[in-house]
Amino acid sequence: MKKICKLLSFLLICTLGATVLSGCGEKNNVATTTNEAYVMDKNLNPPGEFPVCKEKITLTVGIPKDALVTDYDENLYTKALEEKMNCDIEFVYLPSTVAEAKQKVELMIAADGKDLPDIIVNVPMEDSSILRYGSRGFIKSLNQYYDNSAYYLNDVLKAETNLKDMITMADGNIYVIPRYQKILQNELGYRMWIYKPWLEKLNLSEPKTLDEFYNVLKAFKEKDPNGNGLADEIPFIGATSGGENWFCDFIAAAFQPIDIQSNYLYPENGKIKAAYVEPEYKEALKYLNKLYTEGLLSPSSFTSDGAQTRQTIQNPSGVQVGCFTSMAPTYLINATDRAEGYDILAPLTQDNGTGYAVYGASIPTNSFFITKNCQYPEAAFRLGDIMMSEEMSIWNRFGKKGTDWVEPEEGDHGMFESMGYKAKIKPILAWGSPQNSHWQQGAPAYRGYELACATVDSGSNIYETRIAEHLQSYLDKKPKEYITKIIYTEDEINAINEIQQNITSYRKDSVARFIIGDWDIESGWEDYLKEMKAIGVDEMLDIVQKAYDRCNK
Repeated sequence: MKKICKLLSFLLICTLGATVLSGCGEKNNVATTTNEAYVMDKNLNPPGEFPVCKEKITLTVGIPKDALVTDYDENLYTKALEEKMNCDIEFVYLPSTVAEAKQKVELMIAADGKDLPDIIVNVPMEDSSILRYGSRGFIKSLNQYYDNSAYYLNDVLKAETNLKDMITMADGNIYVIPRYQKILQNELGYRMWIYKPWLEKLNLSEPKTLDEFYNVLKAFKEKDPNGNGLADEIPFIGATSGGENWFCDFIAAAFQPIDIQSNYLYPENGKIKAAYVEPEYKEALKYLNKLYTEGLLSPSSFTSDGAQTRQTIQNPSGVQVGCFTSMAPTYLINATDRAEGYDILAPLTQDNGTGYAVYGASIPTNSFFITKNCQYPEAAFRLGDIMMSEEMSIWNRFGKKGTDWVEPEEGDHGMFESMGYKAKIKPILAWGSPQNSHWQQGAPAYRGYELACATVDSGSNIYETRIAEHLQSYLDKKPKEYITKIIYTEDEINAINEIQQNITSYRKDSVARFIIGDWDIESGWEDYLKEMKAIGVDEMLDIVQKAYDRCNK
C-alpha cells in the first residue's frame, strides 16, 4: 500500500510540474514525501551532543580507494569521525576511477542490492540515477533526518539558502548529503596565459580587446620575439583535451555568456538561450576563422590532445608559444626556464566593452547516500552531518589542525586578501603527495568562499599566486544571470539527454569546420541552424525554460 501511495504522490508531483530549479530565483516550497514517520533512534544522543551513539555500532562505508591515502583504517580523519560517532567504520573499497566506481555500484544494485554497504561516499551519481534508485528503494530518503536530526547541516542550509533546492529530487525527496565547495577560482577557471617577455621585447601592452589581441598575435608571428631568426613562433595554441583547454570558449565569451557546465545554455532577462545558435556565436567563429586563416591560431589545436600540446609549449629548443588557455598552467610543470614568463590575461572584450568571463557556478556533488541495507540510518546520517561541519570540512581538504595546517601567523598574507577574504589556514601538508591525514576530499564537506579563499600565500606556487592576483578581473566579468543546477523529472532527463548528445556532437564538428574554413560560415550558417532545429534544440530549450519558469514562480 505504501508503494502505491508513493507512486501516486510521484505522479501527482510530476503532473503539477513540482520540479526544482535552484539558484535562479525564489526558493521553492516543494512538498516532500518520506518513507516513514520519524522516530528517533534510542541509541543516539540528541543532535549536537557527542558522542553520537550511546553504544558503539559498526557502519560499512563503500569508497573508491585513492592511491594517495596510505591506510583508510588508521587515517586521522577516519579516527576523528569514529571518536565523534562512537562507531567503527569498516571500508568496502570500490574502483578508484569515477566511471568504474559507478559501474560497481550499479552492478550491486542490479543484483538486488544485497551486497551494498551501509553508506556509499565519493561516487558522484547523476541526479537521474539517484532519483531512479531512490524511487526503487535502494537508497533511503533522508527527509525526516534533515528535518529532525541535522545539526551542522542546519548551519549550512542557513548559509546557502538554495542548497536544499539543489539536492531535492523531482519526487520531493532528498537522498544525499552533498559535497558543496564554492571555489571561486574554479568557477572562473577558463583563463588565458600569455608570454610577457615577448610583449616586453616588442614593446606591446597586454591586450584588453579582441582587436588588440589580434594585433599582439600578429606581432608574435611576424617579429621574431624569441630571437632565433626563424619564423617558428606559435602565437596561440589550444588542445582537444586536458582540462579547460577548449580555446574557442574564451574567445566566444567576448561576445556572449559562455557556460560549459550548463551545456552552453544561459538566461537573458529570464529567457533561456543556447549560445551556439545565437548571432553572437557566429561572430565569435568568424573571429576565430580570421586567426586561423592568418596563421595566428595553430592547426594542432584541433588535432593535439593536452599532452601533445604540453610538449609543444615545453619545446626544449626555446619558447615557441605566445598564448594558451588553461585552468591552471599544467603545461608548464617542470618547465622552470619559462614558467616565470607566462602570466594571466583578463577576459577580452569587444571595442564597446562587452565581454564576459567563462563562468560555471559551483554546484553540490551527490557525495553520500545511505543504502537500504543500513540498520542504523539515522546514525549514518549523523556521520554525514558531522562531515559537513567546518572542522571536518577543513580536515577533509587540509588534514589535522596543528599537524597538517596551522592558523596564520603575524605577517602571513592571505592569497585572496585583496578580494576581502582573510587568511585562516596555513597549509603544511602538501596536496597531491601520499598521506594518511584525510580522504583526499572523498567525503561530504562544505566550504564557502570564506574557507575556499582562506589559505595563506606561501609563495611556493607562482601559478596559484597569479590566479589569485588576476581573479578579480575575471569576477568583474561574471555574467549577471546564470544557471546553477536544474532538477528535472525523469521524463525530462530522458528527453534532454538524447537531444543534448546529438547537439554536442554536431556543434563540435561544425565549430571546427567553420574555424578552419572547411565550411564557409556566411553561406553555411543558416544550414547549421536548420540542422540544430532538426536535432531538437527548440524542444530542449522549451523543456529547460519550463523548469526555469517553475523556479521563479
